[in-house]
Amino acid sequence: MTKFDWQIRQGDVLLPAFDGDVPEGAIKVGPSGTRFVLADGEVTGHAHVIEATDQVELYEKGGVLYLKVLGNGVVTHEEHAAVTVKPRVYTRPPQTEWSSAFEPRRVLD
Repeated sequence: MTKFDWQIRQGDVLLPAFDGDVPEGAIKVGPSGTRFVLADGEVTGHAHVIEATDQVELYEKGGVLYLKVLGNGVVTHEEHAAVTVKPRVYTRPPQTEWSSAFEPRRVLD
């Protein structure tokens, strides 16, 4: 991997490359219309998405998404620049931040 090929960041969504294939027992997730939703914007209504093609597969296991890209794909969002993703498996673990009360909480978009 070249520098930065091992992870993709778009706004508050981080997609680190996963070393290996999709874990055994992961459940295949179907697209929402013509796209796979990687993160919904609970606050803004926007979403981080990738077009559903025969080159993209999405799986879920234990609350973690696994994005398998077989050919180049593009992650888009209404407020961020599009990001090209290269062929490999990426994960989308839940993102957390620290609240003003110094407690961890899930990031809301």
